[in-house]
Formats: sequence, structure tokens, C-alpha cells
Amino acid sequence: MAASTKQRHPAALAYASAMLQVGSSLGEASAFGEQLIAVANAISNDPQMRVFIESPKISRENKKAVFSSALTGKVAEQVLNLLQLLIDRGRQFLVQDIADTYSELEDAAAGRVKATITSAVELPAEQRESLVASIQTKTGREVVATQAVDPELLAGLTIQVGDLVVDGSLRSHLHRVRQEVLQTRFGKDLIDEN
Repeated sequence: MAASTKQRHPAALAYASAMLQVGSSLGEASAFGEQLIAVANAISNDPQMRVFIESPKISRENKKAVFSSALTGKVAEQVLNLLQLLIDRGRQFLVQDIADTYSELEDAAAGRVKATITSAVELPAEQRESLVASIQTKTGREVVATQAVDPELLAGLTIQVGDLVVDGSLRSHLHRVRQEVLQTRFGKDLIDEN
């Protein structure tokens, strides 16, 4: 089993917390979260958009004008204000971190945790439900689970709950066995001969 955590910029927590407070006070916390994720995904999935927003050659005023034109009426005024503030401060690169952090804070406030179950083949519904129930028992929180299929796992599965990753795949077991064999003199000689 392996655990990993994704590092985010420290300022993302401050921006996400402030946005969640504003969203909660207006009864729009969920909508703000969806809008932040949509904007972050649009930026990360479009190389031209990334170049536009990250380029120091394009003025802040130009970037703000484009965002204002594109997003006015499509996202809440507060979300647009946040994006413009980030551009003013040269922190537009934080949009993805803020959206991810906001989502985690919103889930924590609601007593939810997201889990991604990845297996080599599609899991039967019964097995998936059993895994979700087990995660719920261990975390003591409601679990919002998604399932993914990755044939490269060979067999077994990985479960990601928040930033924790539990890797029970055959691929990782084979990798660990190979590392252990390489650690021994006999195993290293055997592998180097081939």
C-alpha cells in the first residue's frame, strides 16, 4: 500500500476558504464550486487558453477583459471577481489549486469524501458497493465514489480517497518484487545477465 499527497500552493487554501465563506453566506456554495471547476477545467484542457492566461506578454487588463466578456452572466459575479483578482495579483496559475481546494473544503463541510476506485476491469456493482461501504466505515463520512478502468493495472485495484492512494494492483506488487530482487546480490546478478 502506498500513500501520496498532492502539493498545492499555500495561497490556494486562503482563496478557497474565502470563496466558500462567501458562497455559503449567499447559499451558493455548490454553484460557486461547480463554476470554479468548470473554469479550471476549461483552462487546463485548452492549451491556447493556458498560454493566454500564463503569458507575461499579454497585459493583465487584456486578460481581465477577455474573462469578463466570456464569463459575465455565465458565472457568479463573485467567481468572476476572484478570477480578476488573481490576474491582478499575477496568480492566475492558482485557479486549478483553488478549485480543487474549494471542492475539498465543501466536501469536508458537508461530511463527504470523494473516492476513485480504479481496477483492471469493470467491477461488479455488488463489489463496488462493498468497497464504498468499507470506505464509509473507515472514514466515518459519506463517500462519493467514481470508478475507472485501467487495464495496465493487470489485476487488483487502487483506491484514492482525497489525497491518500491505496495501491493493491498486481502491477505495483510486481514492481515491489522486482525492487526486492534487485536489492539482493544474487537477484541483481541474475537480472544483469539478461
